[in-house]
Amino acid sequence: MKEENVRKESKLSQVFLGIVVIALGLMIIFVPAMMSNFWLLFIWLPGIIMEYNAIKNRIDGLLVPGGVLLVVGLALTLGVVFPGFYDSGGWGLFVLAPAFGLFQLYLAGGKGRSPLLIPVAILAVVGVIALIPSSFSRWAMIVVGAVLIVFGLLVLFRKK
Repeated sequence: MKEENVRKESKLSQVFLGIVVIALGLMIIFVPAMMSNFWLLFIWLPGIIMEYNAIKNRIDGLLVPGGVLLVVGLALTLGVVFPGFYDSGGWGLFVLAPAFGLFQLYLAGGKGRSPLLIPVAILAVVGVIALIPSSFSRWAMIVVGAVLIVFGLLVLFRKK
């Protein structure tokens, strides 16, 4: 009975892989612009494969590199699609990439991995702060800066 399931899964995997390769070939032929950004597949595909194997086979160690590759793939894709994305703070996604992978590892491991939340929080805060300029207008950034200054002054002059 188990051999039947293995055969069905391998046959399904073979069909899926065949369809993906055919679709890729058609896109290369009919969408010439795709070749200039073909390199992005070498970031996305390993990330997707690692995430799939981590979830399907319960291999928690693949969640970190898989998550990092997915977020890096997203950052690189956004950089290709939106020129100037990195200059306006999009580089913060590169800081968020390890935070995402480590957070996935934490979620997979449960409460026993709570020390992972410290680097996740630090990286997430730095990454989000870097992304803020690309999300807000100049006036909103002035308000955020003023709030931070007031908060800093409160911390400095707080009575203990």
